[in-house]
Formats: sequence, C-alpha cells, structure tokens
Amino acid sequence: MGQNALTLRRALHRLLVMARTAWLFTIACTLLAGCADMAQWMRRPTYPPDFRYLTREEVSSAMGELAYHMRELNRLMRGPETPLQHRTEIIENLQAMERSAGQLDQSGWPTNHPLIDMNLASFLRDIKFARESVERDPPNFLLAGPLMGACVYCHGGR
Repeated sequence: MGQNALTLRRALHRLLVMARTAWLFTIACTLLAGCADMAQWMRRPTYPPDFRYLTREEVSSAMGELAYHMRELNRLMRGPETPLQHRTEIIENLQAMERSAGQLDQSGWPTNHPLIDMNLASFLRDIKFARESVERDPPNFLLAGPLMGACVYCHGGR
C-alpha cells in the first residue's frame, strides 16, 4: 500500500504542475492578446530611431486611396469630354493623390518597404508637376497622362 500511495502522490504532483503551467500559459496569452500595440512595443527597441515602420494597414490604406484617385483620373482624362471640362476634378484628384502618397513619407526617414523608399520621392514629384501644370493658365494635361501608368513601375502588371 505504501508503493501505491507514493505513485498516487507523484501523479497528483505532476497533475498540479501541469495545471499550474497551463494556468500561467493562459494568463500570459490573455495578457499578450490584450495588448493591441504589442508588436509596436516590440519594434521600438529593434529599429533605430530614424527608421519609420509602416504597418500593413497604413500601406494598404494609402495604396487603396491612390488606386481610387488613379482610376478617377483615368476616367476624367479618357472620357468623352475634354480634360479641360473636368479641370477642377482632375486637380482635386491630383491633390488627393499627393496627400495619400505623402502619408507614406511623413518623416523622410527610411521605412521597412524599400520599394516605396526607392520610388516614392519621384512619384510625389511627378504628381506635383502634373498638378502644377494642370493649375496653370492655360492648363497643360500632358504630365497627368503618364501618372496613370505609374503604378506599373512598382506593381508590374498586377
């Protein structure tokens, strides 16, 4: 009977240790899941201060806005009416594109997206030149045309 009691005692000890471990694991997971900014907090010590981490949501949001305004620009430039009839709308879309692209380059520091870092400055410059040429009197729409194909430089045929 002494041997059975010892075996039972060891089994209960193991069960208690496993229950305690499971309980601690559950608490740790709950605490981690509750921290919405955990990834941002972990990135803070891993990246230099002059580095800007762009989240997937920031990139998707800015790219979605750019795509929308690019489609609108395409519709206005290639529609049955002349671009002159839609000059105000074209300027508004170009301004919105500048704001959207500017969201990706708020600090001027490198980001975790090297393709964006490499091409964003020239893309912003092209948008600015196109907007300024459309705002002139008389307006010149020639620089707005190539913007409609600018996505291909980074995204290929996607």
